[in-house]
Amino acid sequence: MKDLCSSPNPELIVPSSPTSPIIDPRLSPNGLLLAYVKDSELHVLNLLKNQTQQLTNGANGTTLTHGLAEYIAQEEMDRRNGYWWSLDSKFIAYTEVDSSQIPLFRIMHQGKSSFGADAQEDHAYPFAGALNSTVL
Repeated sequence: MKDLCSSPNPELIVPSSPTSPIIDPRLSPNGLLLAYVKDSELHVLNLLKNQTQQLTNGANGTTLTHGLAEYIAQEEMDRRNGYWWSLDSKFIAYTEVDSSQIPLFRIMHQGKSSFGADAQEDHAYPFAGALNSTVL
């Protein structure tokens, strides 16, 4: 085991990939834990023990997420965070967002030479007067 405290260039490596990135990593107030969202689930890494614990379960990445801010919070309230540490670093409050009632809106890529799925993309968009995501 490498001693990170005495190393001239300490490095923390959290497993991620282009298809499963680490989102919104934040240190706890006491500096001993690192919380982050991966695959729409909230995780905590104990920096002293190098042990990760997944705190939430059940997200599907498309319509149900844990620890991520929903569209209205991001766009209208300028809030990017979906979880918050308690001051004593013992607890995390987080949002659970269900956007299953938001309709999909297809965007066609005009003028591209691609066909099929590459020529379009679908986005869930809460149109005016329609339902928004449910935040728990």
